[in-house]
Amino acid sequence: MPKPLVVMLIGLPGAGKTELARALEARLGLHRVCRDGIRAAMFPRCAFAPAEKRAANQAALRALEVNCAMGRDSVLDGRTFARLSERVEVESRVDGFGAVLVPVWMDCPLDVARRRVETEKDHPAGDRDARLVESVAAIFEPPQGCIQVNAGEALAEVIEAVVESVQAQRAAN
Repeated sequence: MPKPLVVMLIGLPGAGKTELARALEARLGLHRVCRDGIRAAMFPRCAFAPAEKRAANQAALRALEVNCAMGRDSVLDGRTFARLSERVEVESRVDGFGAVLVPVWMDCPLDVARRRVETEKDHPAGDRDARLVESVAAIFEPPQGCIQVNAGEALAEVIEAVVESVQAQRAAN
């Protein structure tokens, strides 16, 4: 039986993580674990307070663990994973299930991320604005040893490149 695959999308708000996650869900059948969707379900009148964010993060990680236990391939959406400690936490959560972690860094220029966030009005995270992009960029710790794509390019090209990489990881698994 193949090991579950976990695609962890890393990048600034506005990098295109949600669009990519939806494409991986639709095209490869990955189970999308969306922290933003979980937070919206848990807190319909969300104040975007740190306590709500922590609760939604923990719920998303628990959902990921359930997917891994059931042998399901997953894609993590709705978080930036800006800090190394956040990425290590995911790795430690899935390691016990023998899952294969596939980190994907959507490296997006700051001006592009800001522009996308300012023009997108239907995202489930209501706290997204240029200030959020800048605050995440200020603490961002660039990942090592991952698939890196230029998220400033056309999204269709980015999606194709990542789909091919994830398919190759699946085949190797």
